[in-house]
Order: sequence, then structure tokens, then C-alpha cells
Amino acid sequence: MFRKILSSVLLISSLIIGLSPTIKADSTVSDGGDDHEAGPAPAPTKKACPDDMVEIDGQFCPNTEDDCLYWVDPEGSKTHAPLPGHTGRCGEFKSPNKCLSTTVRKHFCIDRYEFPNHKGGIPQSWMSWYDSKRELEAIGKRLCTNSEWTMAAEGPGMHPIPYGNGYKRDKSMCNFDNSEAGIDVFKATSPKTATAELLQSMLVPSGSKPECVSDYGVYDMAGNIDEFVVNESGKPYVSGMKGGHIFGVRNASRPMTEVHGPTFAWYESGTRGCKDAE
Repeated sequence: MFRKILSSVLLISSLIIGLSPTIKADSTVSDGGDDHEAGPAPAPTKKACPDDMVEIDGQFCPNTEDDCLYWVDPEGSKTHAPLPGHTGRCGEFKSPNKCLSTTVRKHFCIDRYEFPNHKGGIPQSWMSWYDSKRELEAIGKRLCTNSEWTMAAEGPGMHPIPYGNGYKRDKSMCNFDNSEAGIDVFKATSPKTATAELLQSMLVPSGSKPECVSDYGVYDMAGNIDEFVVNESGKPYVSGMKGGHIFGVRNASRPMTEVHGPTFAWYESGTRGCKDAE
């Protein structure tokens, strides 16, 4: 009897052992996913410029040949030469223009819009060069140099005009060549005069003319506000002005007004910020 019970126990044990899977100590159970261990998440890429600025990175030509095919008068009619007493409105430049010097690499950030760099806002006028420098440095920026401003206006194609096809003047795209009829700008002796307020009303909101944009994506570089920059030559002043204003001046990428010193401030004067790229 005892032998029969023992035989039955051994039979049952052998069946249980036979049905049990063999598991090795070093084996792993797969859940069907990737067997490779996940590495650390990649560090986010640091941006070269703040969101309100445009990154400019490329080659700048210090000396270009920009031939004007014809000039225009205040009404936009063609003339064969600049009119006496006018600053030279070139109606169209020869395409392509030429670089006459060795290029220099520049990498920097520039405000997308005129100071205070708010889309839809009216740019600040009546700023001196000193005002511009102080206001920009207070927010961690600086004045653009003449060459930086020029490069941002010309774009990679070195265009003489900072909008449209880069060669032809078109007052429908930007805020310049407005009529001066009945306006004596010399009566604008302070921002509170009636003439100054009239001139202020002629400014347009930043970015409101979508075609007035350089190939780099910088807006309103022709007209609206004449923008203070650093005149790198320092002669006759450390200050220079770029882009022109609401009336008919050169309104092109490369010309700089050099006759206004750093204390000059009028209805036309403002700025735009730059900073070094990260």
C-alpha cells in the first residue's frame, strides 16, 4: 500500500516538473519594445538671436558698384540726373550690381522693426543718437553699425534697394515720397507743435506694409523713420542715419546721412537695435 502511494507521488511530481518552463538566470523577458536603453534627451539648441530679432549671417561687401539707370522727381517722373536741391532719388539701379572689394563675414542680430520694435506700433521719433544708444543699451541691445544695417537691408543678393526686387524704387511698397505740399517742416520745433503732430500722423505702424521688407526679413528699412547707426569712420560724427524718412530722399540700402551730429533729434529721427549673435 505504501509503495503504491509513493509511486503515485513520484508520478505527479515528474509531470509537474515536465510542464514547468526552464528559465535561465541571465535571461530577460521581452515586452515587444526596443531592447536598447534610452539615452539622455538631447539638449535644446540655443538660439543665436532673441525672438524679436532677425539673425544675419553671411558675407558683406564693403565697396559696391551701384549704377543708377535713371532718377525721379518728387512726383516719380523720370529725370536723367538728380534734381538740384534734392538728395538723389534713384528710380532704378542696374542689375546686377558688383562687389569691388573682398567680402567680410558678419554674424549679428537686428531688430525686425524700428524701435521700439513692436509690430503694429508707431516707431519712436525725436530720438537723438545719444537717446538711441541709451534706450537700446537699457534693454541689452546696442546701436547697429553702418555696415550691419546695410547688410541687413541688402540681403544675401546685395540689393541696392531693401524691398521689392531690390533694384527698382516703388513708393507703394514703403512709406516715403509723401507730398510736402502745405507742410513747413521747420515749424516742427518740438514734438508738441501742430506741425510735429501732423508729421507724426504720417508715420505708419511697424510691419503694416508687408512688401516693405528686405530679403533677410527686416521691415521698414526704407522710409518711415530715419534710423541712427554708428558711423564706423567717425567722420564727421560718430552718428549716421540710414533708410530715409517719409519724404523723398534716397531711401536705399547703402547711403548714409552724415551731416547730423549725435545731439540731432527731429521728427524724422529714430533707430533700430542690434546685438552680437550667440
